[in-house]
Parts: sequence; C-alpha cells; structure tokens
Amino acid sequence: MKIRHVAASLALALATLATPAMAQRKPPAQPAAPAPNPNEKTYPVGANWTLREMNGKPIPAGIEATLTIDDRFRASGISGCNTWSATMWPVRNQRFAVGPVALTKKACPAPVMAFERAYLTALHAQPQWDLIGSTLEVKGPAGTLKFARGF
Repeated sequence: MKIRHVAASLALALATLATPAMAQRKPPAQPAAPAPNPNEKTYPVGANWTLREMNGKPIPAGIEATLTIDDRFRASGISGCNTWSATMWPVRNQRFAVGPVALTKKACPAPVMAFERAYLTALHAQPQWDLIGSTLEVKGPAGTLKFARGF
C-alpha cells in the first residue's frame, strides 16, 4: 500500500513539473506549402477521359481504354481488357506519380493484353501531362497517350 502512495505521489510530481515545460514548448513547425507555379495548369480531376491515340497511332477497333481521376487523386478506368485503379498524385512540372495498380484478372487475346501492358506502363512511367482544349496529352519515356474528354 505504501509503494502505491509513493508511486502516485511521484507521478503527480512529475506531471506538475512537466506541465510548465510542455506549455512553453512550441509546436513543431509545419513545412510551408510550395508556392503555386503560375505556368502549371489545373490537374485534370473530375473529368472522364477516353484514349484516342497511343504513340501517334489510333486505338485499334474493339479496344477501349479510359482514365478518370477523382478529387482524392484516385485514378481508375478500363485498360483494354481489365479495369484498373491506382492513386495518381500531381507532381511538380505537370507530372504525375502513380502508385501500385490494382487490376482485375480477366484474360483477353494476346494483342489486347499487349496493348493493356503498354497503356498501363505509359501511365506508370511518371509522364508529363498537358491539357490542350478538350484533349489530355500524356508524354513519358514509355510512350505518348492522347485522351479525349468524356466517355
């Protein structure tokens, strides 16, 4: 019983001593938000995009590829055969970074699967993007994609 009283008294004394020191301590500084670049365009959230061209060639007949980015930077769409989703964050200089891709496991003919691989690789390669009228153009080391607004 005596040990409990000593422990309780010690805890109370430590709390009393710590309180003034904690009150004087400043909260950690928050990093400043980067200043917006006036040359950068608004990140294309909230719109639906349909792929019309990959690497300068029209999309083969019968293949559909789409992209939608919501206001939480969650991207999703159709990749030729499967549906996909991933986080797609805006990055400086009109680039985006793509997190791991969740993909359904549907099997399609080899040419469609090759198209799907090329499409998702181009999106995942930290490409630059640009809005030109109602066209979203995505260019990177793995290819160029041109989307039309709406689907």
